[in-house]
Amino acid sequence: MNILYLHGLDSFPDPGKIEILESRGHSVTSLHLEYRKQVDAFDIIYKEAVRNQIEYVVASSVGGYYGYWLGHKLEVDQLLFNPAMPFRSVRVQNHNITEKPNVGSYVVLGAHDEIIPSNLNVNYFNSKENTRLITCQWLGHRVDLQTFMEMTNWAGL
Repeated sequence: MNILYLHGLDSFPDPGKIEILESRGHSVTSLHLEYRKQVDAFDIIYKEAVRNQIEYVVASSVGGYYGYWLGHKLEVDQLLFNPAMPFRSVRVQNHNITEKPNVGSYVVLGAHDEIIPSNLNVNYFNSKENTRLITCQWLGHRVDLQTFMEMTNWAGL
């Protein structure tokens, strides 16, 4: 499967996470984005996703925000870690994308997330169709490799 992996704010594509996905036979595309400087990040991500015929999105934090909307635009499922849905500390473009009920979202939240309180994401996703939500009691905002591996298993990747 062709997967797009999007990192979080002030971060970079994690080679260990990419390796986990590739070890399962997936082709992974990742971009290093400077979200604070690239207000056109969604356009960049979208063009790369189309060019690489992306079939699934795995993303974290502000990358999870973009991944959610990209998934609905491309009509592909996504696995999101602590997505910055309720608020973001960077300016983002509004794309007027309609949520598609056939798009599945696996959402992983950290109970100890110090950046995006998990209850805000729970409130955001509770009413969404075709969303599976899990709160990991041991997890903060950053996602360790063991949790990443377990949650990709949970999402069927």
